Amino acid sequence: MNKTLPVTALLSTLLVLAACSSSPSIRSDFDYNHEIDFTQYRTYAFISDHPMAVSQAQGAVSPLLEGRIMESIRIAMNAKGYNEVKDAESADVAIGFTIGTRDQIKVDSYPASYSAGFARRGYYYGYGMGTETYVRQYTEGQLAIDVFDVRSHTPAFHGIASKRISESDRKDQQPVLNAVAAQALAAFPATGGSVVPKS
Repeated sequence: MNKTLPVTALLSTLLVLAACSSSPSIRSDFDYNHEIDFTQYRTYAFISDHPMAVSQAQGAVSPLLEGRIMESIRIAMNAKGYNEVKDAESADVAIGFTIGTRDQIKVDSYPASYSAGFARRGYYYGYGMGTETYVRQYTEGQLAIDVFDVRSHTPAFHGIASKRISESDRKDQQPVLNAVAAQALAAFPATGGSVVPKS
């Protein structure tokens, strides 16, 4: 049995569908350092040659996954106008990311068939409506992207996105990773811009 399957299932960051980054099937959130001036940023680099961290709950990880997520982050950052540099100390920001998956259980209850009974003389009548419960297990992949200010060596931005992993996601990971990475970085400003606070 392939032990890397749960991770490939990861997206994620998992962690990103060729569909648009605002896909409703991807949930995301973010936090950022309010003391940092994001308008100064123009370049980025990965924090190291191997910028991927793996959550403790995650199982075996395909060694190919790191490169795929790095490419997804490049696509998202380049689309915002940033240029990649190789040396992290020469960049404005350095990027690292963490991946993980977890099994989820969804329980749905639906009305069962409706029944009613009546007696002719009015001595009895009754209604019956039971429920049917369905329990489904699925895997959710999560990608967290951390952006650090190189000059001060402090965290600047934290974005996280998660998605329920389908069988088609497992078979064609790159489009999913692209969408999840884009969603995790959705609030990170384009060059010259500032983070828009949550409403």
